[in-house]
Amino acid sequence: MATIKQGALGGFSGKVGPITGSSWKGKAVIKARPLSVNDPNTVLQQQIRAKFKLITQFFSVIYAFIFLGFKKQAVDITEMNAAIKTNFADGFTGTFPTYSLNYSKLLVAKGNVDNPYNPSAQVQGTDLSISWTDNSGIGNALETDKVMFLAYNTVKKQAVVVTDAADRSTRQASYSLPTAWVSDSIEVYLAVRRAEGEDTSTSLYLGSFNL
Repeated sequence: MATIKQGALGGFSGKVGPITGSSWKGKAVIKARPLSVNDPNTVLQQQIRAKFKLITQFFSVIYAFIFLGFKKQAVDITEMNAAIKTNFADGFTGTFPTYSLNYSKLLVAKGNVDNPYNPSAQVQGTDLSISWTDNSGIGNALETDKVMFLAYNTVKKQAVVVTDAADRSTRQASYSLPTAWVSDSIEVYLAVRRAEGEDTSTSLYLGSFNL
C-alpha cells in the first residue's frame, strides 16, 4: 500500500502496481519497475559490469574522500555515482576479463579550487610525508584551504583518508601508515578543499610507493 504525502498530486511512498514512490535528497521520486527483465548477458554487458564492480569497490573503500571530493558534482546523483561517471572512460587498463584500475588516471576529487604547486610524496618505512609549495594568494588559492590526501593499499584493499591534513600555508603534512602495510604497495593522491563550503580542487596523483 502506498501513502500519499502531499495531496492527490503530491509525492507518495510505497508501491502501486509497477510504480514505486519514495523521497531522495528532499525530492519526491516515482519509478516504474519493469514487468520483466531481458538480460542476455552479452559480452558488452559483462565488460561494463566488470568495470563497474572494480571501480565501485575502490570508491567504497575511499568513500570519505569521495564524499567531499565530488560533493559539488553530485547534482541529482550521489557522490559515488558522480565519481564513477567521471572516471569510467579512462579509469581502467587491460582487456576483459582482466581489467585493472589505472590509478594514475583516476580522479578522487573534482573541482575548480587551485591546487598547491609542486606537490610530492615520500615514504620512509611506514611514514608518509607530503610537501608542496604554498601558492596562497595566486589565482583562487587561499592560505586557509585544507590539504587532504589518501593512501590506498592495493594489496589489502584498504585506505588511509585524511581530509584535514594541514592548511595550504603549512607546506607539509605527514602520517604514520599501519605497520600491517609493510611490504605492500600504496597509491597516493592529494586535493585541497575550502575551509568553509563544498568547493575542492581536482585531485592530483602523487605516485605509487612500496612500504
